[in-house]
Amino acid sequence: MKSVLKHLVIISLVISFFAHAKQNCSDLDNEVWANQQCTKIETYKSNTLSSSPSLAIVLHGDAHQWPPSSHYRIAQKLSQLQDNVIAVGMLRPGYSDDWGRTSDGERGDTVGDNYDDARVIQIAEAITNLKNHHKAQKVVVLGHYGGATILGRLIAMYPNLVDHAVMVSCNCNINAWRKALYERTQEDIFKDKLLVTSPMDLAHKVSDSTAVSLIVGKNDKKTGPVYSREYYNVLKNLSKNVSLNVVDGNHYIFSHQAVVNTASKALVR
Repeated sequence: MKSVLKHLVIISLVISFFAHAKQNCSDLDNEVWANQQCTKIETYKSNTLSSSPSLAIVLHGDAHQWPPSSHYRIAQKLSQLQDNVIAVGMLRPGYSDDWGRTSDGERGDTVGDNYDDARVIQIAEAITNLKNHHKAQKVVVLGHYGGATILGRLIAMYPNLVDHAVMVSCNCNINAWRKALYERTQEDIFKDKLLVTSPMDLAHKVSDSTAVSLIVGKNDKKTGPVYSREYYNVLKNLSKNVSLNVVDGNHYIFSHQAVVNTASKALVR
């Protein structure tokens, strides 16, 4: 009997904890509750909005050395380029931004370990909740580097959620990318394979109605064009709606005009 009562008390405390946490994650312009976790966001809105706007979600890269912020500026720019857009910069699980805010979840070692199902689910459910809240008629998601890899997994795991995925500097073949990094750096953290499925291996699950735009810098030293090309070829062979744009530049092209133009056009189509 004591063990049963103890178990019930624990359950009650857990329920109370999540109810309190949810109550403190209710400002939908700055945070969204999803999968029992609070994900921090920044929301920017066009001056003119209809009752069913287009929704842009921007996912930052792996940000190994500094708090991510470029995703907020890109979201802001997208909201200013045309009417009827709500653009959201989303802080990935476990990351802190330059305002000192932190999304719930685990940041991990940022070596591919944080592309797993738990992170994808948290982000996908956050997007779903924002889509429902804003009554969005279209969802366009942009991701850079690890954010692009997560996006590639997300559109396969949630094939009806995203209308257009803009994937920039994607390491779309996770373990091949890790192997190349290990050969280059000899750092043990890259040595072993991860038990995570790459976007390439999930490509057959991507909806035929989801457009995928791959953009990569031809001088990218972190991922190179190779993984974007591989993913493009797999999607193309499956007759998916995919394009590849190799642009002048290095790894840091998330704010490149080609990226902004691609996302902006997708939001009005």
